[in-house]
Amino acid sequence: MEDQAVRGRSRIKFSAVAFGVLVVGIAGYFGFVSFAGSSREIGAGVVVLGAVTGFAAFFSPCSFPLLLTFLAKRSSESKGAAALSAVRVGAGAALLLALFAAVIVAGGSAVAGVLEFDSIAGRLFRGLVGGTLVVFGLRQARLISFKIPLFDRVAGSAAQALDPSQISSPARRDFVYGFGYLLAGFG
Repeated sequence: MEDQAVRGRSRIKFSAVAFGVLVVGIAGYFGFVSFAGSSREIGAGVVVLGAVTGFAAFFSPCSFPLLLTFLAKRSSESKGAAALSAVRVGAGAALLLALFAAVIVAGGSAVAGVLEFDSIAGRLFRGLVGGTLVVFGLRQARLISFKIPLFDRVAGSAAQALDPSQISSPARRDFVYGFGYLLAGFG
């Protein structure tokens, strides 16, 4: 009888989380649509959209295997240790989002000053970026093969630096895990 009650609560929690992710995804979509069609100045709405996008990226299918590994490892720890670990992982993820925000602020205003969203140049720029992402996706899936020596060296160095198994401190390992987890979600 007790197992059924636990399963019932687990199903309710799972359903609530799934519903929450769905709501966040829909809100992000509507936020993007309203922002893309807007000629208003960038303001608090963009900050909220960025925060929601960062939150949704944490649940990216690209990084689900990492999330399961993290949860399985933490299931044997005490609640206090698991909570502290989660805070450190969150801090690592927040650092990555802060770095993305800094790059967007630095480069985004320069690009926005030159390119308008619906202009011919803006459409060409978006097509170029989209095409580049498709080519890199095909390369990552090993459907096409070409070398980019500098890029490959930087990626290899980053993979070594972000390998949590090479870090002895649990606090640093959790921090790097959060940073790498969210990076994988965006990758």
